Amino acid sequence: MRREDQTDLLLSDRFSKVATADVLVARPVIEQLQGSYLAHPRTMTSRRDMQIRAAHFGDVSISTFAFGRAVDITPTGLEDAVVVTTAIRGKAGITIDGNTFDVDAGDTIIAHEEDRPVFMYEPDTEVLKLRFHRSRLEQFFMQAYGRAPRSRLHFDTEMSDAHTAARWVSLLRFLVLTLNGAGAHARTMLELASIEQMLMLTLLNSQPHNYAIARGSAAHGTASTPFERAHDFIHQHLGSDIVLADIAKAAYCSPRTLARAFKDAGEAAPMQYVRKLRLERIRAELLAPASGRKTVAELAFEWGYRHLGEFNRQYRTAFGETPSQTREGAFVALA
Repeated sequence: MRREDQTDLLLSDRFSKVATADVLVARPVIEQLQGSYLAHPRTMTSRRDMQIRAAHFGDVSISTFAFGRAVDITPTGLEDAVVVTTAIRGKAGITIDGNTFDVDAGDTIIAHEEDRPVFMYEPDTEVLKLRFHRSRLEQFFMQAYGRAPRSRLHFDTEMSDAHTAARWVSLLRFLVLTLNGAGAHARTMLELASIEQMLMLTLLNSQPHNYAIARGSAAHGTASTPFERAHDFIHQHLGSDIVLADIAKAAYCSPRTLARAFKDAGEAAPMQYVRKLRLERIRAELLAPASGRKTVAELAFEWGYRHLGEFNRQYRTAFGETPSQTREGAFVALA
C-alpha cells in the first residue's frame, strides 16, 4: 500500500534556489548542489516548473527536488559522494546494474559513484537528497569503531528495514524542522553539527554496508566497541533516569574508559551527550505542529528531566531561548 506523502520533509520557500520550467536556468543550480548529470526526458508532455530548494549544515548538503516532468537523471559527478534520497511525494525509482528499485513516499535509497545509478522521476515526484562526503563517513567510522577497513565504504541500495527507515525519516523531519524554524540563524549551527553526526551514526549503525563485517568481526569475534554499546544503550533509554554508572555497565567498561571512547569518537562526555540528545528531541517536538498537545513540563519529564528549573536553564543555554519561545515561534511560522 502506498504511504502518505511526507510533506513535512519539504524545505521552506526561503531555501528556494530555482522555480522555473527552463532547464538551462536550472542546470547550473542542480550541478552546484549534486554534481554534473545527464538528463533524458521520457516525454515532452506534462511539464511543470522545476522546484529546487537547498541548504547546508556542516559538510552535508540537503536539497529537495521536483523536476516537474518524467525524466531519467544519470549523475556523472558523484566522486567522493554518498547520496541518500528519500521520496517526499509521487513515485520515483533507481536503476543499478540493471536492477530497478521502486521508491514510494517515505522510502529511501542510497547511491555511490560505482553504482552508476539512474534516477527515474515522474512529473509529480519530489525528493529530499542528502549528499555526504564518503571520505568523511569513512573517517567517522574509524573514529567511532577504532578500525580502518581497506575498501571504500558502500551501503546497500534500499533502506528496507522498517525500523531503520522510520528512524531515518524521523531524523530528517527533525533536521527540516530545525532548518525551517522561524528566525533560524547562526545559533543553530551547533544543533546542525550534532544532527550531522546523528545522521552518520544512524547510517553506519543501522543501514547494511560493507564495513559492518569489519566492525563486528575482529580476530576472535570481538564484540562491538564501548562507544557503540554506550550509544545503543543511551538511545534505547533516553527517557529513563540514566546515570554514568549505568552507561559504563552497559558498555562493559569503566567510566574512565567510557569517557575516553566518547572523546575518541569526537563526542562530548557521556552525560553531556545524553543531555544534548534529550534537548534536541524536546526541541523537535516543540517545533512540530502537534506538539501543543503536551505541556513543556510533560515533554521535559518524558525525556528524562525531573527538575523543570534545571531543564529550562539547560535549554536556554543550548538554544538561546526558552522552550515557550521555541513553541511560539513554531506557531508563528505555521500561521
